[in-house]
Amino acid sequence: MESTLRRVKAIGYEGVEFYGPFIHEPEMIKGLLEEIGLVNCGWHTEWKLLQADTIDATLDYHARAGTTTIIIPALGGPWEIGHQQSEDCADVWVHYAFRINELARLAEERNFRIGYHTHAHEFQTHFGESTPWSLLCEHTHSSILLELDTGNCIEAEADPAQAIADQSSRVQLVHCKPFSRKLGHETYIGSTNDDNDWPAILEACSRAGTEWLIVEHESETEYPQFYGAERCYAGLLEHLRQLQPAQDSED
Repeated sequence: MESTLRRVKAIGYEGVEFYGPFIHEPEMIKGLLEEIGLVNCGWHTEWKLLQADTIDATLDYHARAGTTTIIIPALGGPWEIGHQQSEDCADVWVHYAFRINELARLAEERNFRIGYHTHAHEFQTHFGESTPWSLLCEHTHSSILLELDTGNCIEAEADPAQAIADQSSRVQLVHCKPFSRKLGHETYIGSTNDDNDWPAILEACSRAGTEWLIVEHESETEYPQFYGAERCYAGLLEHLRQLQPAQDSED
C-alpha cells in the first residue's frame, strides 16, 4: 500500500478513494496519508458492512482511518447486491432509499457523510416512468451524496453532464471514467476514443461545486494500472486548464 500511495502522489493526485474490505490497520492508513500528503476523499463500503450487525464496527474503523465520506458502491445490478434481478422493481429501490436515509442519520451523528455510486443499470432500467436513479434522487435525503460515474452513465446511453446538472447540489464526488462505445474501457482521458464530453462534464462540475474529480480507470490491456492512471491524470489536467480561461473570461 505504501508504494502505491507514494506513486499516486508522484503522478500528481491530491487524494485517493478507497474500496474494499478492511485489511490494514486504520491508523496505519491514516498515518501514511498524512505523511505522504494525500487526502482520504472517501471509501466505497459494501452494503453488507452497513447493516445493523456490522455498522458500528464499520463506523469505528472509518473513524480511526480518517474517513469522512462513506460511499455505497452498488445495489442490485448484475451483481445482485441486496436483491435478485428477478426481484427488481420500483418498490425495492424506494426501500433502499429509505434505508440509506436511516444510514445517513446514524452516520451523521458521528460526523460521516453517506453517498451512493452509480452504475449503468440505475439509468437503463425502467419501471414505467421511473428508473433506479430517479427513485434514489427523489426518495433519498438531500444530504446524501450522489457519486456519478461518467463512463457508466455513457454506457447506459445517458448524459453525464446533464445528470450532474440535474442534481448539482448533491453530486460532490464524480468518478471520471474514460469509456468508448467501440472499445469499452480500453481508452483514457484525453484520447480521441474516449466518448466523455469532458468540457461539458467539467463545466457542470464547476457549476455544481463538485469537491472531487476521481479517476476510475478500468483498462486491463492497452493502458493498465499506473500507465493508465498517468495518462488519465495528464488528460484531465489538460481539460481543466482549457476550462479555466473560459471561466476567467466570464468572471
